[in-house]
Amino acid sequence: MVFIEENFEYVVTSLLIFITVLILIIFRYNIYLTKFFSNKKFRVNSKYELEPLTGQKSFTLNIFNNNVNDSRIIAFGYIYNNHNIDYYKTYLKNNNLTETTKIIIPSRDCVIGKIDALNLKTIISDMNKGRKRVKRIKSFVSDSQGLTYKSKASMVSKQLSCLLDQDYLKAQEEKKQIRLKLKAEKLELKRKISIDRKLKRKEKINKIKLKIKSFRKNKK
Repeated sequence: MVFIEENFEYVVTSLLIFITVLILIIFRYNIYLTKFFSNKKFRVNSKYELEPLTGQKSFTLNIFNNNVNDSRIIAFGYIYNNHNIDYYKTYLKNNNLTETTKIIIPSRDCVIGKIDALNLKTIISDMNKGRKRVKRIKSFVSDSQGLTYKSKASMVSKQLSCLLDQDYLKAQEEKKQIRLKLKAEKLELKRKISIDRKLKRKEKINKIKLKIKSFRKNKK
């Protein structure tokens, strides 16, 4: 008691620190347990990747099984303009799996699908019918029970917008070069026509001179 009375301030401070740390630990585990037993079955993340050696551009679709049980998926990909762009069969092909193969994600594990960015860009461009603006894109995954889980794919939308902008600028540059080529060809054609006319005029003048000379000779 004497020790506590003499060091009361230190004891209270230590107790407050201990209680604060304990509350933080409890709060952290509470968040962990909430996520562990969350009703949201899947967590889907999309990322953009650029391979520096080959220059290959791709999107990775990370499908994490957030459930305590193993889950089978039957489709995954992106949603754009209310259309599902399903890369399930592409995943099977890229991993040398047959079409009858069942993809099962163990509890607290994930499956990563790699999607060619230029392929997706072409699909989105066709859906846009010439428009540059990329609307909101969502990633999705469907399980064997027919339930579909969606997530935002903001990074995918942003990168596709950049790729389409690059295509637009490239197309504009190509059109500019075509216009310059046509202009150069037109100028060259005018130059040839001008030279041809000059030659014809010169030829006519020469013929007239010959006639005059011939007339003078005959007169003599």
